[in-house]
Amino acid sequence: MITFPKKDPGEKFWISFGYAAELEAGETIASVALSIEVITGTDATPANVLSGTPVIQTGDVVQLIQGGVTEVVYAFLCLATLSTGRILARSALLPVRNAKNW
Repeated sequence: MITFPKKDPGEKFWISFGYAAELEAGETIASVALSIEVITGTDATPANVLSGTPVIQTGDVVQLIQGGVTEVVYAFLCLATLSTGRILARSALLPVRNAKNW
């Protein structure tokens, strides 16, 4: 599992999950399921961190994120279904902190 750099609640930017190194010749990402949950802290609506739907870009999946609650750590699970039927998983943590305290 990777940890993304800390994010301020006011920021909005793209995060990426890389699959290119594991794709076989001719294999592509056919679909994606991305989920988010709270690991530490409290946020009744963690899905609000996701802005729109995940985007497949060749061998990567990117997702625009926004908001979040200060002092919460979110966990993402990204499942990519490949054109061959294989399913690959990536997970990541995202700590949300107030930038004035960095």
